[in-house]
Amino acid sequence: MKVLLIALKDDFKNLLNYHLKPVGFEIVHYRDPVKALDNLEELNPDLILFNSGDFPRHWKPLLEFLRNIRSKEETVFILIKKDGTDLDEIAKATHLGANGFVSENLSEKQEIYRLEELFRRYKTIKDKRKFHRLIPGECDRIALLFTHPGKTVLINGTIREISISGASFKPENASLTEDISVGSIVKHCSLRIAGDIINIDCRVTRNSEELGFQFNSFSADGHKKLFRYIQDKPKRELEYAMQQNKTTPIT
Repeated sequence: MKVLLIALKDDFKNLLNYHLKPVGFEIVHYRDPVKALDNLEELNPDLILFNSGDFPRHWKPLLEFLRNIRSKEETVFILIKKDGTDLDEIAKATHLGANGFVSENLSEKQEIYRLEELFRRYKTIKDKRKFHRLIPGECDRIALLFTHPGKTVLINGTIREISISGASFKPENASLTEDISVGSIVKHCSLRIAGDIINIDCRVTRNSEELGFQFNSFSADGHKKLFRYIQDKPKRELEYAMQQNKTTPIT
């Protein structure tokens, strides 16, 4: 898979190499959008990442040219935008055929995962990691509660990352969990996703600043419900954005 990155600085390229190279991406970096446009057909990228903050006047003609030669399924176009980008610009990008948007803060895991999720909607990634992940955001209602395996103490906290195979969990009070040993089995954990409560048995895989859990078993349909919730992340984000902006996207 080939990624064409159009941005001035090397920061984005370094981040993309770190996160995406292990899952099969080759990063090609252009600092000149005109040169990128000239070589676009020869490059034939699977994904174009364009930093609109660096080149606010160049992404529109490049995107328009791209859609004359490649469909949204053939080449995914994602705009890197600054926080507070004008809604008119977002509407124009959608109208011209952009596949989606990510924040310029790609150092945040959530933005990298958003990028992967957007790409997966149109193409298949030969992912060496077995499971899709979710970093909970403002649009998500997800929580984990369990009883300490050696004491009758309830533990709550924040899910930092979750997949259908396991989760990273930051306890609200770390002193209550510091004695939980790696390899411990934690039974009857209660995982809340939206309006559903799923019972899960887990094994502790690490205990440092966060607890790592491997999911061993789910209550009836729990596995499917969690998988569906992770897959529906882009839909929830869109609905949340529409509520926040009180606007209807152009299709």
